[in-house]
Amino acid sequence: MAIMREASDIILDAEVLGSQTKDTFIGNILFFYAFDVGDDIDFSMIKHKNLVNTCVVPLSSYFKNYHIPLSFRVPETGRDKDDLLSGSSCISSKIYHFGVLSFCYRVPFQGSFDDLKFKVMELKKIFDEKSEIDARAAFKAIYPAIKKPRFYSIKNSYFAIQVHPLKDKLPPEDFKERYGSKIASLLRLELYNLSDYQKDQILESATGYYGQDLIIIDSEASFIYDDEYFEPLEFFESVTIQKLELQYFDRLLDQKLNYFYGHENNKVPWRAYIPLIGDRFNLPVSRLANLRVDISVVTERLENSIKLAGDAYYANLYSMLVEKLYIKEWRDSINRKLSIIHDVYTVHQDRLDTLHDEILTLVIIILIALEALAMFLK
Repeated sequence: MAIMREASDIILDAEVLGSQTKDTFIGNILFFYAFDVGDDIDFSMIKHKNLVNTCVVPLSSYFKNYHIPLSFRVPETGRDKDDLLSGSSCISSKIYHFGVLSFCYRVPFQGSFDDLKFKVMELKKIFDEKSEIDARAAFKAIYPAIKKPRFYSIKNSYFAIQVHPLKDKLPPEDFKERYGSKIASLLRLELYNLSDYQKDQILESATGYYGQDLIIIDSEASFIYDDEYFEPLEFFESVTIQKLELQYFDRLLDQKLNYFYGHENNKVPWRAYIPLIGDRFNLPVSRLANLRVDISVVTERLENSIKLAGDAYYANLYSMLVEKLYIKEWRDSINRKLSIIHDVYTVHQDRLDTLHDEILTLVIIILIALEALAMFLK
């Protein structure tokens, strides 16, 4: 995504301004944020001690009904008089058991694509800050229930633009043809139209269901041309959290592997060589292996939390999100590092097993020699 610049610092070409279509659109801007704040969160403690104002939110039929996140209400901070935030609200705030806080904010809008682009730029700055304030408040409230709390190790965000279909019932393909350049630059937050190549790359990642709706997926944002938009929001949130956790694990594995190879701690203490007595399971390499198991469990839960059997439309939507947000590439990176950990652990384990066998063999030889000596002395 381009670095957002102040609108007042940009001088647009007069001819471009004169040629822009001033059609008015009505819809919503949606911002998604996810924060990694710890290793694990105890839901039972949160509920028992009423650490936050929890609420029951119906679970989408496309998500499995176990490992359900805990929904809570974000405290109202007073009605903002800024016209830019008029009607805005936090429509979703959740706590995930694996140490993640997520938020979704909605801001209604009415205006042209060009007005919308500047509004999104300004709003993103505002909600980048507001999401951190809300996340910090939630973090402080649930701090006692978090294992290894930290605010925050990593943050991820995504946004979506939802537009109600035009009154003239313009078909999605015609809508995309007419406004494709503006949609593409909007999703990248670029002030000028993108090249045809870039535009076509963005617009080709599109899908629809009834023939009167359209969703365009990009790496940092999506565009929804439909009145009904709540179901896709669950997928946007889920994939944003997946990417967050994969990025966190990838960075954590880098740190652990660098530490393991760069310090003397990777040497095996002499006690570990003693069969049946040595502490073989608290070695740095063993802790790496335990980390491998923990990461595998969390990533498996994330990947398998969605059930899409028999629904080709949402299966396609989900696969497009996975592709555009590079989820597979992050998984592959983690799997390569997990494979390295497995190989390192196997080598060390084989080394210990070999030494144990040699020590036991030596002990047996010594015992036999002592027994022979005792018999000889008799």
